[in-house]
Amino acid sequence: MGFDILDRGLNRGLWRSEKALRRKMGGRRPLRRGSFDSLVARAGRELPGSARREARKIQAVKAQMQHPKLAARMDAGQLSGAFRRLDRAVAQWNPRKRRRNMWLDALAGYAFNMLLFLGLSLAFLSTLG
Repeated sequence: MGFDILDRGLNRGLWRSEKALRRKMGGRRPLRRGSFDSLVARAGRELPGSARREARKIQAVKAQMQHPKLAARMDAGQLSGAFRRLDRAVAQWNPRKRRRNMWLDALAGYAFNMLLFLGLSLAFLSTLG
């Protein structure tokens, strides 16, 4: 009986988390395919550290659910907490903003290098006379 409740909670949580990951990763058009494991692998290092940590916990529980004796020892509260923390981290994650900041940081670096080169060039030319 407890195993059945835990299994339903796992499936419901996986479905909700898969939907959130698809929506965030797909941009304007959400991704249509992919299991939870493949979505987490595809997101990779772009996911926040807390989300990756919770996803690893969920993947471990999912693997343990295949074994009946281990599945009977699972804690439903701990699993639902992992799903809540994962969903919260994915909700706060903004991949579009992260990409934009990456480009802005690169442009700022180029602008700084250009100004530095210009300043050094002017200093060199002023010493020549």
